[in-house]
Amino acid sequence: MWPQILFALLPHLTRLLPGAGKPSGNHGADDPLAEAALAKLAESLRGELTNAHTGIYTQLREQNEQLAQISVEATRARMGVESVEALLSKQEARLAKLEKTAASAVKLFLFLLLTVAISASALILLVVLLLHK
Repeated sequence: MWPQILFALLPHLTRLLPGAGKPSGNHGADDPLAEAALAKLAESLRGELTNAHTGIYTQLREQNEQLAQISVEATRARMGVESVEALLSKQEARLAKLEKTAASAVKLFLFLLLTVAISASALILLVVLLLHK
């Protein structure tokens, strides 16, 4: 594609070079030296464009590799976050279960304490009644 564009622009390039597009008094319109100079210029430009394209393609390949690495790292990070979220939800469920168990244990302890207190009060009352008789 670029060589075609270059050949299309070649007549315009001759306008930029002094004397390249104009026949002089001792040169005809079909001057082989002028044609050789233009061919050399075209070949030089083609080589420079090829080098430029090679550099661009190399940079694009490197950037594609970097993007692939970044994509892999982003996927790993997302997977890590998801695993941490799963662990947190498990821990929250365990904590809720532990809170229920602790509440039940406190209720049972209070019930036992009340039972012991009532039993102790009844025992004290029986001892006092037996001592007064």
